Amino acid sequence: MMKNKKIALLASILVMTLAVGVYAGLQLSNKLEASWVVQEPGSNLELWWNAGTPSGDRYRGTSYYGEIGLKNNAQATYHVIVNFKISADVSLLADCIKITIFDEGSGTWIDLPMTLVTEGAKNVFTGVWGPAEGFDVGLGYYKVTPFYYTFEGNAPVGTWYHFEAWVEQK
Repeated sequence: MMKNKKIALLASILVMTLAVGVYAGLQLSNKLEASWVVQEPGSNLELWWNAGTPSGDRYRGTSYYGEIGLKNNAQATYHVIVNFKISADVSLLADCIKITIFDEGSGTWIDLPMTLVTEGAKNVFTGVWGPAEGFDVGLGYYKVTPFYYTFEGNAPVGTWYHFEAWVEQK
């Protein structure tokens, strides 16, 4: 009889141990999780026309002066590239527009290389404003780049031209 009591006691202890073990591993609340993707606000880097927005009639063969500015409004450093595109109401012709910028590093005026690409059914120019490998824009960066733009002899007349530029992280 004693032997049966010992077995019963051991069985009770084993069952209680299993019950406590199962209960201890039981999840008592829901899981709280979150995931984020960090993005840059679109206002961290600001491009602007420093000498006023170019507008009005322009004439073939005349060089026009302008200034474009870039500043860093953020508390971050970036390595960027400034892309631009020139389009018109009609398809553009090779070498019909020239943009020359002042390169502060070398102290010289340089022609910006532009590529004529087909977008939709029209040819447009694309290019990079500044070094093709990009450049660093640190805290407090503020720079104005003077430039000249010229509509060459084969530039289509009587049409609207559209210039757009934007900054991308390189």
